[in-house]
Amino acid sequence: MDIYEAIQRKQDSRFAAIKAAEEKSEKLRAEIPELFDIDNALQSVSMKIMNAALTDKAHLEARLEEIKSENDRLLLKRAALLEQHGYPVDYDSPKFACPLCADTGYIGLHFCECVKKELNTDLYTSSGLGKALLDKTFENFSLKYYSGKGDGGLSDRENMTIIYNCCKRYAQRFTPSSESILMIGGTGLGKTHLSAAIAKVVLEKGYYVIYDSAQSIFDDYESVRFGKESKDIIKKYENCDLLIVDDLGAECMTQYTVAVFSALLNWRIVNSKPTIISTNLTPQQIKKNYGERVYSRLLGESLIMKFTGQDVRLQKLSEKKSDT
Repeated sequence: MDIYEAIQRKQDSRFAAIKAAEEKSEKLRAEIPELFDIDNALQSVSMKIMNAALTDKAHLEARLEEIKSENDRLLLKRAALLEQHGYPVDYDSPKFACPLCADTGYIGLHFCECVKKELNTDLYTSSGLGKALLDKTFENFSLKYYSGKGDGGLSDRENMTIIYNCCKRYAQRFTPSSESILMIGGTGLGKTHLSAAIAKVVLEKGYYVIYDSAQSIFDDYESVRFGKESKDIIKKYENCDLLIVDDLGAECMTQYTVAVFSALLNWRIVNSKPTIISTNLTPQQIKKNYGERVYSRLLGESLIMKFTGQDVRLQKLSEKKSDT
């Protein structure tokens, strides 16, 4: 779904809400005949304003105030009639899903946040990591599994508490000019969980987020390279507000994938677009696999988070076995 399809869906919702409201209005007028005259008078307000502006400019301000007072009187009378017959005042008002844009999809000349959220959620789900978006949150990230001594003077729990708080703060304060993050650490230490939690919060703020595995991203570039897909499929990796690359180093590595990663990383850095990368590789392995240039840019342009501890997935699996 592209942004224009999202806009069309919003406007379809708007038309449906207006139609439902009109049907309710017809029902009310059939039941309460006095509403006919009131509604006709209310509908003529804009015409009265136009006539006043064209024919009575000398007394326009006073005339507009008079029209407003009459309009308010009619609204109060209408509300009283509805309440007398057991209906809420807004019974036949359109019920829009988004009160900010009234389901038009726009606020002024800009796309409404509701459209961005719908588009981003669709993109995230279609990335193949929709379950991560639903299940991996800051609220259900547990620090109880980090009980080792750690290194650098911090226990694993102390280190992971710092990382957790840093990720949460990053998500809450995110802007398209936020810094990039490099998450380093062994398998099952929470890199995917916390990067997905960041994605969820940033998506809810209305930003354009792409979360995908390194292998899937490189597969898309390969498809374009061999003419199987158009270039449009890879533009999202360059243009999104936040790109999250999961499990760098697990892909089938070739000279082409290294070149693609280097070019994509460089483009986003040059254009000040933040990227979050998680990897099981050590800094030395990154340097060996992707070269000095990528190593320098990754570690020099990113906030480094070193995840420590014992594989959380294995600990949870052990808990399940002991419960059975």
